[in-house]
Amino acid sequence: MKVLILSVDRDDDFGKKAGLNSPFIGREENLNAVMALGLKDPEDSDVNTVMAALSMYDEMLKKGEDVEIATICGDVKVGYESDLVLTTQLENVLELVKPDRVVLVSDGAEDEFIYPMVFSRVKVDSVRRVWVKQAPTVEGTYYIIMKMLADDKMRKRIFTPLGLVLAVLGLFNVIPQLFELLTKEANIELVASMGWGMIALVLGLYLIFYAYRVAERVSGAMRNAATAIRNGSQMIPFVIVAVLLFVAGVIFAMDSVASQSEAGLAVQAFTALSIILWMWTFGLLSYQMGKLVNHYMTSGKLNVTSLIVSISTFAIAFILQASFDLVALAFGYPNPGENLIIMMMLIGFLLAGFGGLMNMNMRSYHRTRKSEEKKEPELRNYPEA
Repeated sequence: MKVLILSVDRDDDFGKKAGLNSPFIGREENLNAVMALGLKDPEDSDVNTVMAALSMYDEMLKKGEDVEIATICGDVKVGYESDLVLTTQLENVLELVKPDRVVLVSDGAEDEFIYPMVFSRVKVDSVRRVWVKQAPTVEGTYYIIMKMLADDKMRKRIFTPLGLVLAVLGLFNVIPQLFELLTKEANIELVASMGWGMIALVLGLYLIFYAYRVAERVSGAMRNAATAIRNGSQMIPFVIVAVLLFVAGVIFAMDSVASQSEAGLAVQAFTALSIILWMWTFGLLSYQMGKLVNHYMTSGKLNVTSLIVSISTFAIAFILQASFDLVALAFGYPNPGENLIIMMMLIGFLLAGFGGLMNMNMRSYHRTRKSEEKKEPELRNYPEA
């Protein structure tokens, strides 16, 4: 009876960090793969997972059992795409090894989503979860927490909800007082009353920026912009127009609020949101058109992603504008009329559907290509136990 020790890397750390193509079949391939990943990131839990699988393989081999070891990897985008890649690799491994039963080795609950896929194809005897040991000291605990917060997935799970709560609370506290400050004479008591709301808003935005590494992304964008300027990129004028439209949207919105001081708060809000919505929409369109032109000029190929983003942006803008006008119509505020609202809503949904179809076709194309690249040839030779 042949046993397959199967290790799972659902988010493809072997491919992302070590640049390796999975699956890895046999002791030598798994040992080389775990050494490559260990040199790139010694603290990755998948290193311990594969080492535990190798240890189990050696132990069972000494007992004279017919055993083989394999590691399958998914995709960086954990979810449907990674599970599809895992399923393809699993079927290839099972076809090559032809095991009677499987021992699944995992580094946590996330990788055990593969269990139903394995169980539906071959008998699973055991599931082993590998835990990484740490020193039970204050320094060790602090080290674990800091390393956990350095992980992108953990940062987003912990700080994003907390940041959103603080930002929303601060925003709802600041906005009414800000409108009051713009429509009336400024006084120190009104400014002071905005203190706690501003603190909550700033702290919430900071946590969100920290979770998504906004500072690093901005720094990288500035470096890329400097490189593009030195190289004479075609995106420069489009980016300048996008920034000007972004700033102009904020200025025009504030000016419209100040000029409609006698109007109600809801009317001022709808007017400001409409101005910002369309100015920022055209700003994003300018940026995407710059990416489209630059990509075509450098590679001679059409950047479909930029087209999809542009279409989806206009779809969202039309739907949002129709929603604003619909609310204004329902409450008796100034609005463009029912016919125009219906037309904008219809245009928005048509554009959204068209963009969705383009996105589905592009994803299907890339998924097929990725599966073909990771699919091993059927006549592949691997070490016998």
